[in-house]
Amino acid sequence: MKKLSISPGNSKMGAIPSVSLPPIITCPKDCPCAKKCYAAKLCRIYPSVKKAYQRNLGILLNNESDYWYQIMKTAATVKYFRYHVSGDIFNSDYFNMMITTARMLPDTMFLAFTKKYDIVNNYINIFGAIPKNLKIIFSEWEGMTVPNPHNLPTACVIFKGQEPAPDWKICGGNCAECACRGVGCWELKQGETIAFYEH
Repeated sequence: MKKLSISPGNSKMGAIPSVSLPPIITCPKDCPCAKKCYAAKLCRIYPSVKKAYQRNLGILLNNESDYWYQIMKTAATVKYFRYHVSGDIFNSDYFNMMITTARMLPDTMFLAFTKKYDIVNNYINIFGAIPKNLKIIFSEWEGMTVPNPHNLPTACVIFKGQEPAPDWKICGGNCAECACRGVGCWELKQGETIAFYEH
């Protein structure tokens, strides 16, 4: 079995494990954020990061059951798990497995930002609400239309020179700290927005 690269955390996320896929190629086609993608920049700077993301995609494509087994094995031991610091929901079958994983591990809280709006909306339209322990946040970007009929929480970027809207929640900079305090992305409610300063 090839080992999936699951990050144990980093300076921003704290000790929260995450799994990632290659940026841009797993994201929506012609996504306008590609030019400023921090994950793509990391891949250019750190070849080992690029290699890890590509290996994860290879495992997903060639042995999908191993991919999800390794995610479940890790997620079962923690309270919080993050999808896609890089990359996005691969396809509808992938999202179905995210749902299945959340249902199988009700004591773990899962988080994913996505621009694959149609995949999520279609699932909810057909099957109803997603599990409460899977927090899906629609990522917004200038120039993009975000179809959000189910009023899911959203995330946006505060670009240099811009001011945040008064009702936005501002990212505190450390996922683990927010999780411990019960605030931030993990606790966003329907219709709420989390904002990140451009970096």
